[in-house]
Amino acid sequence: MAWTQDHVHLRCSNFDAALQFFRENLDAKEEGRVVSGERITVTLRIGGSVYKVSPKKVSGASGPLPPHHEVYHLGFETDNLLGELAKMKARGVKVTQEPVQTAPQRQYAFIEGPDGISIELLQRG
Repeated sequence: MAWTQDHVHLRCSNFDAALQFFRENLDAKEEGRVVSGERITVTLRIGGSVYKVSPKKVSGASGPLPPHHEVYHLGFETDNLLGELAKMKARGVKVTQEPVQTAPQRQYAFIEGPDGISIELLQRG
């Protein structure tokens, strides 16, 4: 049996700001929106991957969310790391690791996304 990744689902405390972050900084395209009662899930495509974003809590809900494991970081590849990082900095994105060269043709940096999500930006070749 073969497995492939289908999606990553993120719950964000500031839902609208999270959507805006992914659109502005990672060129996310909205592919769908599902509303079920007070629950909403937006499907975004970033590159070839699917990400689902929902509010951290449903309005009016009480009590804790079910326990979840933490995500270590998300990684996105670009062909122009320094240029894209400069645009993000200009929009006020927090850089948590300035670019590091790991090989002649490979470098990476880290930024902080919605709810403190660590996002690796990398360039190969």
